[in-house]
Amino acid sequence: MKYSKYDFILVAVASTQLCSLIMWAKYFEELSILSHSFIFVLELLLFYYNPIVVTHNFLHVPFFKSSLLNRIFSTLNSMNLGLPQILYKYHHLNHHRHNNSLEDPSSTYLFGKNQEQESWITYSAFSLLRDGTRQAWIQTLKKNEGHLLLSEIISVAVFWSLLTYLNWKFFVFLYLPLFYCGWFLAHMENYFEHFKAHSPSDRYGNAVSFYPGWYNILMFNEGYHQEHHISPQEHWSNRPQTKMKYIEQMRKAGAYQAKYPPLLGMFEK
Repeated sequence: MKYSKYDFILVAVASTQLCSLIMWAKYFEELSILSHSFIFVLELLLFYYNPIVVTHNFLHVPFFKSSLLNRIFSTLNSMNLGLPQILYKYHHLNHHRHNNSLEDPSSTYLFGKNQEQESWITYSAFSLLRDGTRQAWIQTLKKNEGHLLLSEIISVAVFWSLLTYLNWKFFVFLYLPLFYCGWFLAHMENYFEHFKAHSPSDRYGNAVSFYPGWYNILMFNEGYHQEHHISPQEHWSNRPQTKMKYIEQMRKAGAYQAKYPPLLGMFEK
């Protein structure tokens, strides 16, 4: 590993997600409805965790010293995401470039009314279906990474074909709902990581952090989200130090500290 041995845990999570989906499809006919329900919940948590923690950290700070291993991981993890990871990368970097302003294709204000944030329900429900990848696609081609995009598109197509081949009923009735619900939760997380934040132009107050230790151990310091926006290329392990470095600026900016984790952000008042 290039920066931390603990990044291997994130690689293991992605590998578990990929292998378990294949095994679930393979043994679809042998499982009871109760078993499918239980597995669906577990797979949904894995699907949500991947873009929020695994992919998010990887696209900012790739895990491996070897560029080849990073490329292989990106291609395989595209199967987990159900879309090319490189598009997610540039889509997310646009988010950091514009910091939830109206120029950000993932902005919580983009479809809001009266200069207010959109409802978290519509944001989470429709973000996957909106035209947020067009800019990412253009940037990928401008960076001469079209061949990488093509390899990841092929990897997703192969994976979906494999799941369909193993059991088309699994793909239609379990995987596709899982795919949509997983991205619903991921977009919901992004929404509440910026809910009640100040102006997108305020570098020290444009995101929301959630600091309890249990959460940041489980989520690899994802709770330090304001700190991440201040210094997005820092490895996740350095975010607490970033907080101490900029704590006075964040205090003056009135950076909002959440009372609940993002998935319970609707209870913030």
